[in-house]
Amino acid sequence: MKKLYSLIRACMTSDMNIFKVNQKHATGFKKIFIPVFLSLAFMFAIWSNAHLIFEKVAPMHLQYIVLSLFVFITSIMTLIEGVYKSGPLLFNCKDDQLLLSLPIKRSTIVFVRVFKFYIFELLFNSLFIIPLIAAYLRWAESIEWTFFLTSFVMIILLPIIPIVISCIIGVIISSLASRFKFKNFIQIVSTMLVLLLVLLISYYMDNFYEYVAKHATSINDMISKIYYPAGVYANLVTNFNIKDLLVFIAINIGLFALLIFVLSKVYFKINSRLKSIATTKKVKISSIVIKSKPASMSLIKKELNMFFKIPVFIINAGFGLVLFLIMSIYTSIKYDSVLSIYKEAFQTNTLNQTSLIILLLLLFASFMTSITNSLISLEGRNINILKSLPVKTKTILMAKIYACLIITTPILLLGDIILFVRLKIKLIEMILLLLLSVLVPLVSHFIGLIINLKFPKLDAENSTEVVKQSTSSFISVMLGMLLLLGNIMLIIKMIKVLSISLILLILTGAYIIIDLCLYLYLSYKSVEDFNSLSV
Repeated sequence: MKKLYSLIRACMTSDMNIFKVNQKHATGFKKIFIPVFLSLAFMFAIWSNAHLIFEKVAPMHLQYIVLSLFVFITSIMTLIEGVYKSGPLLFNCKDDQLLLSLPIKRSTIVFVRVFKFYIFELLFNSLFIIPLIAAYLRWAESIEWTFFLTSFVMIILLPIIPIVISCIIGVIISSLASRFKFKNFIQIVSTMLVLLLVLLISYYMDNFYEYVAKHATSINDMISKIYYPAGVYANLVTNFNIKDLLVFIAINIGLFALLIFVLSKVYFKINSRLKSIATTKKVKISSIVIKSKPASMSLIKKELNMFFKIPVFIINAGFGLVLFLIMSIYTSIKYDSVLSIYKEAFQTNTLNQTSLIILLLLLFASFMTSITNSLISLEGRNINILKSLPVKTKTILMAKIYACLIITTPILLLGDIILFVRLKIKLIEMILLLLLSVLVPLVSHFIGLIINLKFPKLDAENSTEVVKQSTSSFISVMLGMLLLLGNIMLIIKMIKVLSISLILLILTGAYIIIDLCLYLYLSYKSVEDFNSLSV
């Protein structure tokens, strides 16, 4: 038990430093202010939405329905997040060799891996469930002490079933990937397909919500059949039964133990195959020819290799581009239905111009795709080697920007061309949209790199921590959402008084100026930030 405690403590000390700011003079207050502030802001938003829903169902005495619904939705979000996080968190970790060399049972190592995953999801779930409980206290007709006991048990155990399912999916994907030569490619494609399937199911959830609105009295029974924990929680709150609570605890603990047992049997076989290098070609060396390349080209190639060798990086940063292509193809085929959706969403009849729809798709793909927010952190302890190269710092930083443009630009242009061929668009609007396909994502690339230089995480144990659990990635994603929302609001204002051609021209000019300002900032201030980095 003492060994297990020490091992968990060591892993948590290094891995739970999610928002660590790599500043020499940073105080404890500065290190915790950002995550606490953002967490409280997010929890307040959840509380506000829950409060509004409770206000509507309270006159019908159906508050327990909101508890079931929130637990169900939270579990779905945990499952979606866990699908592409489970593989990288469980397999190919940097400390594998160290742990395997210690006199520790393999099942203990697997337990620590899964337990770390559980802690992450527990924190994630708490952001939803705690505000839900606070809102329920305001609208509940009566509160018993059993409500607090049930809520505490639910917070602790709610992540387990989504983790079990996501780990099973992650193991299957990793197992399939380990049997092929191109392991990363198989893992990326498999995970992308799973996420697309989840999104497809979510798309048809509108019918489910309409049914819920019409049959509110039977919603708890329906959710109970779909998802056991949601029904148990609502039932225990309204009609507490210690037997049901104990059964719920036993089921979750049993599933968690079963997961550890099964993983301990297959984990190390899969992990060893993932680390192996498959060779199928016989190479005959007759002469060696050394070709020199410009430093910038070599740096760009290095960045591209790093991107395509990290599955979680591709999935996280590239999923928005995949969605853009899918949405472009769908829009070109089902344009009339898409047009009606846009009109309903923006509550206006002015959205009858195809160029505006393409612009909105472009903005979505650009600001929801943030690659550079992890590029500095992924250098890890190699950052000192990179700094020692006989190359200007500006060249190193711009190579990262160019590599990201090489990744995003072809996909965005391909989507544009698909829409251009299918839809009737003026030549000047086509040119402006093509320019914006480079200028808009360039803003996202500049901002992501600048933020990553301000909040680097160079001591991460694996790539998942950098891509999904760092300050820079969180701030970049939130800022991207704000910029997307700001652009949409600005376009809605302008479309009422300006033509779409003029709007595109104004945006093109504005983004040229913004890109130039960000380039100048990167060339001077960010160079200083990079030179001050150290591990």
